[in-house]
Amino acid sequence: MLNAVSYVRVSSEDQKKHGYSIGQQITNCMNFALQNDYKLVKTFKDEGISAKDMNRPALQDLLAYCMDEANEVKAVIVWKLDRISRNVADYTATLSPFFAQNNIQLLTVTDINGEGLDVEMMRQISMVFAERERKMTALRTKEGIRGKVALGQYPYHAPIGYENLEIKGSKYKKMVIDEENAFFVRQAYNLCLQGDSLTTITNKLYKMGFRNKHGNRHPKSSVEYMLHNIAYIGKFYYDDILIEDTDYPPLINEATYYAVQEKLNTPSKTRQMHTKFPYNECMTCAKCGCYLTGELKKKKSKKGTKEYIYYHCTGNRGGDCKKGSYIRQEIIDEAFTNILKNITIPESVHELVINGLKEVHKQQNQDFEMQKKSIRKRIDKIDKTLKDVFENGFSKHDELMKKNIEEWEVERRTLFFEEQELLKATKTFFVQSNCLLDFCKDCHSTFLRGDAEVKRKIVQMVCSNFSYDGETLDIVPNPVFKVIIKNNLSNKKLPRLDSNQQPTG
Repeated sequence: MLNAVSYVRVSSEDQKKHGYSIGQQITNCMNFALQNDYKLVKTFKDEGISAKDMNRPALQDLLAYCMDEANEVKAVIVWKLDRISRNVADYTATLSPFFAQNNIQLLTVTDINGEGLDVEMMRQISMVFAERERKMTALRTKEGIRGKVALGQYPYHAPIGYENLEIKGSKYKKMVIDEENAFFVRQAYNLCLQGDSLTTITNKLYKMGFRNKHGNRHPKSSVEYMLHNIAYIGKFYYDDILIEDTDYPPLINEATYYAVQEKLNTPSKTRQMHTKFPYNECMTCAKCGCYLTGELKKKKSKKGTKEYIYYHCTGNRGGDCKKGSYIRQEIIDEAFTNILKNITIPESVHELVINGLKEVHKQQNQDFEMQKKSIRKRIDKIDKTLKDVFENGFSKHDELMKKNIEEWEVERRTLFFEEQELLKATKTFFVQSNCLLDFCKDCHSTFLRGDAEVKRKIVQMVCSNFSYDGETLDIVPNPVFKVIIKNNLSNKKLPRLDSNQQPTG
């Protein structure tokens, strides 16, 4: 019998929602090993830990154990694929290649098993939706943030010019003006209205004594963000909803804020600039490991001004490679699209994707309707209670009733935000599903006509390594796409693979 190990994991959310348990997973993995002629020699378990990344003690022990040739591990058994990872990048760039290189099969008790392109593609799809479910869970657990928003409290870290103070008897902090740094915020807005550039404003503020908590200069990007932050007029955005009824004082008047936005041409320049750079958060510097970031350059000529996009190392880790790392976006486009031209998804895999999406969509609809019904039921109950209170009348001096009314109204606003998040997540699911189907039909065309966000998703899905060292652009496709490219380049027709193939000892 061949040696196998099992990996089991559960988070508190998994237990609460699905009833997964460590004991159940261990039993299922043991039975699976016996049925398929494997000797289960060791079990690794992570309890109460999310699979959002690979920073899990038992997972690290598992990988180290598998690397030791003396242990002769031939298979890793998990109950479901999402037990070992809920992160597309970790699975495609690290785990899948690791097991392949060590000739170890990754087997699941409940999901599809076997070898070949069809199986790997279905696992990639499964991982996409496992990551989505993890992010949905994060949304559902943001009750504390929604509670703060419902009270009109700023839900994020206090921006420069404000500070958070503890409130006795409350679980929330109150945001108040920090006069020392508020002075620099007001100066930044005044200097901008005078016509100073961002660089000039940054330098002048530094000379005035504007420093970060470590006593160092604030970067220009921090000053730019400060000039765009609507929070300074006593408003903020939460999940794309403008919250105007807030409990903290404005630092800048609205006329000044919007005059500055007009001066800077756009009220959300930082976000819009990001959407112009499809390779942001995709490429790394081969010398220091930092991400390469996009930068817009303008070149004037007799024919007018032309824009160019360059990428360069951020230099955040203190290396000296930033200056020599500039590369034009057109060069990256050409290199990456040449890879995509050699990727043709087989029809059999396309059918598997469609069937998989139908199944996920069915489950998503059930979950959405159940959660929406629960939220709406509670909102209706609150509305009825408030209506009864006001129709029956109550004394303005009834402090207990006034407190109850405030709590009901806060809960209602909180439920409203939760409902909006559900709707947004459902819309995102359809957008991502359509993008995945288009990718399977013609990945090259989908990339060319996609916006920056779609292109970024395709790059992250296709590449296991994307780096630049100042001279060589290194693009390494994920293992599944390597197989497709190899077959297409050799003009060989991909064989029909049995997606229901069962593992043997």
